[in-house]
Amino acid sequence: MGRSFHCQAALIGSLLPALISVPAHSGGFESELSGYLAAGADHYGAFYDEDGEESTTEAVIRNAKLQLEMAWGDHWEAELDGAYEFRRGDYEVEPGDLYLQYSRGAGVLRMGQFKEPFGLERLSGYTSLNTSERSVVTSSFAPGRNTGVLLGYQRKRSTAVLGVFTDRPEGGEMKAITGRATHAPVFGDGQVLHLGLAASYRDLAGERFQIKDEGEVFSADNVIRSPRFDGRDTALAGVELGWTSGRFTLSSEAVVQNVWQQNGDHWRFSGAYLSAGWFLTDDRREYERGEFDRVEPSGPGGAVELVTRFSHVDLRDRQLGAEASVALLGIHYWYGEHVQLRFNYLWPDIEGNALMAEPDGQAMTARLVLMF
Repeated sequence: MGRSFHCQAALIGSLLPALISVPAHSGGFESELSGYLAAGADHYGAFYDEDGEESTTEAVIRNAKLQLEMAWGDHWEAELDGAYEFRRGDYEVEPGDLYLQYSRGAGVLRMGQFKEPFGLERLSGYTSLNTSERSVVTSSFAPGRNTGVLLGYQRKRSTAVLGVFTDRPEGGEMKAITGRATHAPVFGDGQVLHLGLAASYRDLAGERFQIKDEGEVFSADNVIRSPRFDGRDTALAGVELGWTSGRFTLSSEAVVQNVWQQNGDHWRFSGAYLSAGWFLTDDRREYERGEFDRVEPSGPGGAVELVTRFSHVDLRDRQLGAEASVALLGIHYWYGEHVQLRFNYLWPDIEGNALMAEPDGQAMTARLVLMF
């Protein structure tokens, strides 16, 4: 936490002169403070515990986030936010988005720390999700927030952005080029068809590479793992599909990752998920600029959505690593614009290398999300 905090403090210092010097034109200056608290509990069996405990229940603060958005004139805006997480008796405080952006028409230029443009599910904010966690596919492969510069254009039906990013893990420096393009060939009359492509090339600078994931349970151990080795570079490619028709929403992504070891050996990993949601109330998901927005209930009683998802990752190559899947069934309740309740039941499965001889057991997660 300390290393990341100091890096972000330096980033704040580098951006402040630019923020202060931005001229205010006809639009003047506007600011908005918002945030949310997502808390609840996880209950899981031996599959999710590296010591093989048959039953574990953990209280969690999934995210406590505070966000400040600012805008100058007609073209400039900035965002600063931070988050607090608590699981298994440990807490972590991390800066989130911290960027300055210039927009003119459909064009956009952004610099600072923000999510790299990769993945429909990754780019969706936590309050826009309909499950307790993102799929194991997204958490295994999609890049998160890094420091960089992004250039592109964004319209309601189409987007195309490209960015260069850097990170400074211990012992080296990662550099990446990441881009994403989306288009909605069907847009209107209560229906949206979303298509997307994303790619990323990453110089690993000899860092130790390993994919580790907790299998869609926030407080669980990282029981799903790939082989571990010193990485030279890696390339990611992803395809996206999203469709809404009235109360029904369908989304899917597939990702392939090729990794080259320092000695030149090649490794290949992949994953895909399919997710579906059906509103029992007269509600639907809105779409704009390559993302599905947060639901705003149409009636005073709130919105209710049934959710199902199947995720699969293949982190096994040369008979090393694991191949795992997670099936999920859940229900999501929105009350007004400020309260969400999420309940998920998960059935995991694993093949190949596992931390226990016979990993078994399902999981349940519950989340209360309060927004302001």
